[in-house]
Amino acid sequence: MSRAQAVDILRLCSTPNGLLASGGRLGHHQVWARDSMITLLGARFAEDEKIQASLRAGIEVLSRSRTGNGEIPNNVDSATLKPNFRAYADAGLWWVIGSSLIAPDPDVTSSVLHWYECQDVDHSGLISMQESADWQDLFCTRGKGLYLNCLYVLALRAAGRHSEASRVAEKVNQYFWYQGDGNMLRHISHTFSTESQGAQDSLGRKRWLPVKHSLADEQYYLSWLGFRAVGEWFDSLGNLLAILSGVADESRADKILNFIRRHDMASTPIRSITPVIQPGDPDWRDYYGMLNLPHCYHNGGVWPFIGGFYVAALVKCGKLQDAAEALARLTELNRAGGFNEWHHGETLAPMGVEAQAWSAGMYLFACECVHRSEVPEGFFGIGGCGNTL
Repeated sequence: MSRAQAVDILRLCSTPNGLLASGGRLGHHQVWARDSMITLLGARFAEDEKIQASLRAGIEVLSRSRTGNGEIPNNVDSATLKPNFRAYADAGLWWVIGSSLIAPDPDVTSSVLHWYECQDVDHSGLISMQESADWQDLFCTRGKGLYLNCLYVLALRAAGRHSEASRVAEKVNQYFWYQGDGNMLRHISHTFSTESQGAQDSLGRKRWLPVKHSLADEQYYLSWLGFRAVGEWFDSLGNLLAILSGVADESRADKILNFIRRHDMASTPIRSITPVIQPGDPDWRDYYGMLNLPHCYHNGGVWPFIGGFYVAALVKCGKLQDAAEALARLTELNRAGGFNEWHHGETLAPMGVEAQAWSAGMYLFACECVHRSEVPEGFFGIGGCGNTL
């Protein structure tokens, strides 16, 4: 598997209206905001005018399809140009990040970020989402998502709004970081409706607090925060974005990477979550059907594009040998699956569709990081863990 083969996949996905999520006969033939902008991170280094023109076209098509209040669509149909807004939560943030790299538009960016300001519905400093509204669009992530708020930090920085980004990062650390001590009060206290933030309400009544059932002795960022409830599983992409955005300082970044190593998450090269959600668990949903079975899809499946973020996080933290080894595993996975959408979390069998754009784009990004021995300047921040733009 070579960089040239990844470029071939991106050419296959390139159209005059933007980059399709996948380029095979069977696949996702829409211009998805998150997919195309994540792909852009690595695709921008491809010296191919067809790809570059498609990336710029996708930015323009998504921008034209936004609503009057600044909401960027989840995807746009490549044939009819009809926008879809169902899994809306992260689309605009990725658009801000991607456009800042190759086609900045300050006016549209301001409009998009204003829409996100309105998603801070309880004035906690963090943005909220409906269930299954981000990239995990068939999963129970809801409320204040870790991935979503780390992405918000990156988008604010991409727009040059560094003081706002720092405030959001501070809130992520305040509310999401679980210290391995069983204390759940700090993670839900912002949902209390009275002025008292302690274990007793303003009338002196003892509050009900959730009990940590999973990963109780670990330290990591929780996957989501809801009304007096939290997502207990380890969300790989969210925790990696915490490192890459600089939300996580050096100490927290080391704990995250050690967690991944100790739980053998990256031998695959990295599973999306651990532990997986089982039928009967509070976060199991009947709508998971046959797609989100344990070790499948969002529920512990292996996504090559997340493997690219893992390589980048290792490089950012100066673990260059580990990054090279992770890149080798990612190379083999993409070779076996033809830059597939995702793989089974235990057997590594290729699942989903082949010729997935963000699998190819993030492979190029991972290669670039390892080649330079640093994360390319202009995104994620520069220098070691904890340093940001």
